[in-house]
This record gives sequence, structure tokens and C-alpha cells, in this order.
Amino acid sequence: MYHIIVNPIAGRGHIMQFLPQLTDMFEKCNLPCTSYTTTNVKDGYKIAKRICEETPDCPGIIGIGGDGTIQEIVAGMADAFPHGAKIPIPLGIYPGGSGNDFVMALEGGKSVVRKKYRKNTKAVAETFAQKIAKRELRTTDLITANGEAYLVAGNIGVDARIVRDAIALKPKFGGQAYLVAAYKSIMKHKNIPLEVSVNGETIAKDFTLIAICNASTYGGGLPIAPMAKFDDGKITLCMVNGLSRIKLGVLFPSLLLKKHVHLKDISFIECTEAQITLPPGIENLCLDGNLYPTEGKIHFKILPKVLDVFV
Repeated sequence: MYHIIVNPIAGRGHIMQFLPQLTDMFEKCNLPCTSYTTTNVKDGYKIAKRICEETPDCPGIIGIGGDGTIQEIVAGMADAFPHGAKIPIPLGIYPGGSGNDFVMALEGGKSVVRKKYRKNTKAVAETFAQKIAKRELRTTDLITANGEAYLVAGNIGVDARIVRDAIALKPKFGGQAYLVAAYKSIMKHKNIPLEVSVNGETIAKDFTLIAICNASTYGGGLPIAPMAKFDDGKITLCMVNGLSRIKLGVLFPSLLLKKHVHLKDISFIECTEAQITLPPGIENLCLDGNLYPTEGKIHFKILPKVLDVFV
């Protein structure tokens, strides 16, 4: 039995009209399935963890939603088994959200994903069900932040604040909510003092943002760490020194063009573990679009090749 976990507000709510077509195609492809609908934060986590604990030999879990929905599901799957051990259940992802960065990395980029999933139609449902039936799998790494698993990227600083603002803008702007929130946030920008311990070094200074990446893009296709790969056994840190509001305004256009990799205020480090010490008080940690109010220290660790995903 395949288990389909759906975020009903993904894709501005249109995904629920598509679900009956998808489950019908699963049945026609001899893929018996049952579906679950999330209604609250962390529902995806709870449902996925329960499925893994109760049916560890099931053929697959299918997540329908954006990166935030998939992060909850992945965290639940990871917590059902010892961290670092191979998760025995593969994951299928239908990109139904405003940000679908892991699927972009998996299937060849933003334009390819838009073409494949441009409409929630019967033909798309059939193609997706056939993809699952073929059981072609690729193995991916996960990263944990204080034990919370994620697939794409974690971030601290201006980007986490942007995500906080973008959540309110998603109903109106959809996939462009991140960019709208980014430009609004420039006027309120403040750097954050952080201490980063990585590869035997400690760096303590003001940062505009730090992104802890498993994939190369986030925020619906922004190429924050073009060199990052989700199956290389490494974390890619993107560290942006404390910037003025003017310089921050320059950063976002350069990011869209992948020119930021040449800026002197931005550095990249590859590692398998990293620790970030926050200033006193609570800061937002963003994991794949989900916000986790955090204080103290955050320990990031790579879990290499622990999850199979359908491709």
C-alpha cells in the first residue's frame, strides 16, 4: 500500500482537485494507495513517522506539496529509524507547492519541472503514477539541524526573516512571494552576530545570512549554492558577511544571475558537520521554508545516502 500525504493548501488549494485523478491513476497502475490530508503544522511529520513505524515494509510514501511539506515528511521518516541508517521506504514527490527546489535539483531544473507539472491534469497524473510504478530510485543525503532532518537548505539571518514575511504573501504572489518579501526586507535589514565552527575553525562576526545547503537552489529557484549536490555526502555552507542595506540590495540581483559567487563578501565551505552559535534570544531557523524558533547552538550534520527518492 502506497501512502499519499497531501498538503491541501499547496498550489493555492488547487491540488485537492487533482488528488482524485492521481489516486485513480495509482489504482489503474496496480499501485494500491491510501491518502492523508494535513491540517496543522507538523502533521506531515506525524503521519510519515507513524507510517514508517507501523508499516516499515510499505512500497513508498508520496508527498504532495512544496519543500516545506516534504521537509516535514522527511523529518518524520528519518526519526522513525536510527539517524544515519538507510531509510527502507522510498519517497515520491509531487511538486505541488510554490517552492519545489528539491524536485528541480532531481529532475533537471526549474523549466523542466514547470513543463512536466505545468497543469494538474489527467495526463500528468498518469505520467506520475507510471514513474512510481517503474521504481527507478536515486539516493539522496539529508542534513539534520539539532536532529531535525531536511532536504534542501537551512538558513539563518535575512533569509529566515524573508521566509517569515513571504508566508503572509504566498496567497497573493504564489511562487514570487519570496522575491517580494526579499525586497521589502531590505528596508528593515539588520545583520546578526554569529559564531560558526566548521572544519576545525571558528569564525565570529556579523553575518547577513548563512545558508546550510544540500541542494543548489532555494526559495523557488534562487541559486544560492550552485556547487551544492544532494548526493555528494557534503554540506555546502554559503556565508554572507554583514552587509549594508545598499549592498544587500545589490546581492539579490546578482544571486538571480549566479554572480554572487564572485563577491568578496560571500564565501563557501564544504563540510560534514558545522555548529552555529546564536546571539542571546530567539532567532528563526528556516528549514526548507519551515520556521523553527531557536536559541543557543545549532548543530548541522550530513546523513549521507540515507533516503531513496523516485525519479
